[in-house]
Amino acid sequence: MSSLPIMYTVTFMMLALLHGATSYSSGGPESTCSSLVPGHKATAQTSAPPFEVIPSKQTVAPGARITLMIRSPIGAQFKGLMLQARNGEGSDSALGHFTSFPTDTKAVKCPGGNLNAPNTATHENANLKTSLQFEWEAPDYYEGPIVFYATIVQNYSTFWTSVKSDIVQVTKHAADNSSQSTGISTTRKPILTTTVTNPPYVAPGDRRASISVDTFYNGCGTEKTCFGDKEGCVESRDCNAVVSCLVKAEVYEFEMKTNKPGYVAVGLSRDAKMMRYSVVECVRSPSNPTNVQPFMSWNTGYKNKRSLVQDGITLKNSSYVNGVIYCKFVRDPVTTVEGETFDLINDKYHLLIAAGANVGDNNLNYHDVREASQEKRSLADVGIIAGASELFVKLHGAFMIAAWIGTAGVGILLARYYKQTWVGSQLCGKDQWFAWHRMFMLLTWALTIAAFVLIFLELQAWSEADNPHAILGCVTTGLAFLQPIGAALRPHPDSRRRPIFNWLHWLVGNIAHILGIVTIFFATKLNRAKLPEWMDWILVAYVAFHVAVHLILSIASIASEKNNGKRVNTFPMKEMTSSRSPLHSAERKQDAPHSCFRKFMLALYLIIIILLVAALIIIAVFAPIEDNFAKFQNMIMQNQNSTGSK
Repeated sequence: MSSLPIMYTVTFMMLALLHGATSYSSGGPESTCSSLVPGHKATAQTSAPPFEVIPSKQTVAPGARITLMIRSPIGAQFKGLMLQARNGEGSDSALGHFTSFPTDTKAVKCPGGNLNAPNTATHENANLKTSLQFEWEAPDYYEGPIVFYATIVQNYSTFWTSVKSDIVQVTKHAADNSSQSTGISTTRKPILTTTVTNPPYVAPGDRRASISVDTFYNGCGTEKTCFGDKEGCVESRDCNAVVSCLVKAEVYEFEMKTNKPGYVAVGLSRDAKMMRYSVVECVRSPSNPTNVQPFMSWNTGYKNKRSLVQDGITLKNSSYVNGVIYCKFVRDPVTTVEGETFDLINDKYHLLIAAGANVGDNNLNYHDVREASQEKRSLADVGIIAGASELFVKLHGAFMIAAWIGTAGVGILLARYYKQTWVGSQLCGKDQWFAWHRMFMLLTWALTIAAFVLIFLELQAWSEADNPHAILGCVTTGLAFLQPIGAALRPHPDSRRRPIFNWLHWLVGNIAHILGIVTIFFATKLNRAKLPEWMDWILVAYVAFHVAVHLILSIASIASEKNNGKRVNTFPMKEMTSSRSPLHSAERKQDAPHSCFRKFMLALYLIIIILLVAALIIIAVFAPIEDNFAKFQNMIMQNQNSTGSK
């Protein structure tokens, strides 16, 4: 008899556990259609839900369809859900019905709308889910507001009710693209008269998050070859421009998309520098901005020319929706462009993906994003293509920053304000100020020449970007190259030509320094540099700090010379006694007044400049810094989550 209570207890616990498991593991029952509250013993969370319901449109026509996505902005997972469309607050009846259900979900037929219609969606099992995408059809008899209500369950005791979407208006005036067919009509020769269909779904509001569930990327690396505009963007599904190629026997099917409003293009080249290559671009029509048309063109260097004969490609789908250009086309396996044959079956090519906001009459304008593949490969070799190394570009930027924001400024400061500091102390037989000035300026010279050589090795051509960075960089490099040669030929301190040399040396050095800084400012506008716009403010802060230090040291020099009873001469252009010649007076055997203050200012300047240069070099080397920083944060969060789960 004593075993009966134990048996009853065990039976009760098993039934309770079974109830807890089945209460949500196989989906919400019809009894919860009105409340959308699971039959758990726990109460719903009152905190803000970490999930959201996002419709693909804000308006929809009666009988038309829209796409819905359930996801978490912070990447939280969930096990169960119930999703239903209602006509606003106070209603407990479902409207419309779902026409497409993702894996691990099923339909529930709830009261409201058409009888026996799958008007509610729920989970089919307790598998963890990151995001789900549904297709819903509006009722053909209804006009008015629609709100999608969801209950989302993380576990038995943690769930949120009344997770609502934005209001969707069902109206006859809504543009419905689900069945719209528009042939291509233009004064330019069309490729093919096919229909424009829906592009891969991109939810409004949060592009990066929505792309993570975009079906465009499905099969990348396993079924088709994919290539994006930045490292790792195919895996993270957040490319600004991306191309895929699916090979079926001798059929080469390309898909492209971009969030740039003008065009997206893919190029094929036999050389890594992409100096001559065949291009297929998908361009928004000027006469009909929602219509996207493909064209064959040819690039020589940075110049694009559209082919007169538009053969070799067949358009399948294209669209421009929510700021995203999308197109799908088939390219013939063998085509001849500008006398060159492109054989996709037997040859390997470098790929280039580019996109931009502006388009010319019969050609493409300069791109906003661009990436070339690292190596040649056959398009039939399925995989995710890696972008070409940007090492030389990044080293060019790092060297120029170190030279013109770092070493040049310090060298100029030493020559201008520190001739009467550390008097009597020498380095390598020269006064301290001169020895260090020479070292910093030689470093500036070496870094500038190295950066100049690196960028020409990378580009192997003159940059035709609409930006004065290249020409200013050449002028700066030329002045920097001549400056040490002039210094080596300087006249004797007692020569009557010495003042002329001093003025020229001062003038050329300052012009080179100013041009170097201005050139770096223009570099932030170069697409290939991938520098953030806010980098300009760091450069502005540097200029302000540099000028402020010069002003402070100039005032200190005036005070020092007044205390010494001498004529004010902050920028001496004629040495009466050379600082590198034997001392001729007792005054030269000691520092000028306020030397401690000058040393403090130099130390402060060096610390700030080192920090600024380090920050700018990090931004240049790890560009695009915002994307890489986000990846770093995600990696840290994933490590923390994996550690916590253990």
